[in-house]
Amino acid sequence: MSSAAATTPSSRRKYPALERLVVMLAASLLLAGCLATTAPPQGPVNATLTFGHTEVMALDVAEIDLAEAWQQPGQPPHIGHLVPNNPVRIIRTWTRDRLRAVPGGLGAADGSLLRVTLLDGSVTEKPLPVEKGVEGFFKDQADTRIEAVCEVAVDLIDPVTGRIGGISVKVEGKRDILESASLNERDRIRFALMEEIATSLNQELENGIRAELGYIIRR
Repeated sequence: MSSAAATTPSSRRKYPALERLVVMLAASLLLAGCLATTAPPQGPVNATLTFGHTEVMALDVAEIDLAEAWQQPGQPPHIGHLVPNNPVRIIRTWTRDRLRAVPGGLGAADGSLLRVTLLDGSVTEKPLPVEKGVEGFFKDQADTRIEAVCEVAVDLIDPVTGRIGGISVKVEGKRDILESASLNERDRIRFALMEEIATSLNQELENGIRAELGYIIRR
């Protein structure tokens, strides 16, 4: 009995380093499993950008017209038709939420028209060059760039004399996307870019209208 007890522990100590490695690997796998279950990936972005929280500009005109002179391409690198909050929808929503034609003023009585024209509403997505080989394998590189443009003209038009005045605004933005980004993360980056475009466009258009066409603002 004493001989067997003396030989058994010594046989277990032949590979102490290997035993420690197995324990560490098991702990790492357990931790990774816990993280995977406690921090699930965020869902896709389904929010619609609106301007309902901002003040409506009541304008002394008979009508407000939205003209979409720019047509959305449906081929790469254009992806605007795949982006819910693209510039086309942004300017439609902005015109609906921010502008009102009100009766009673001279401009409205004369039949004047405020025309909002989308000149450019492109959203493009292009691949970026990434470093190849062993060094590139261990880097999380940006492999995609998304760019958006929203150019808008606002013109005050008299039914007899034609254009009286107006403004033109152009806002642009871009984002680089890491190759490790999931589909949901890529959707969130696109949403953040379009939110930036919408915010900048709203501010630029309001500032321009107040500066150049302030005389038609009733309140």
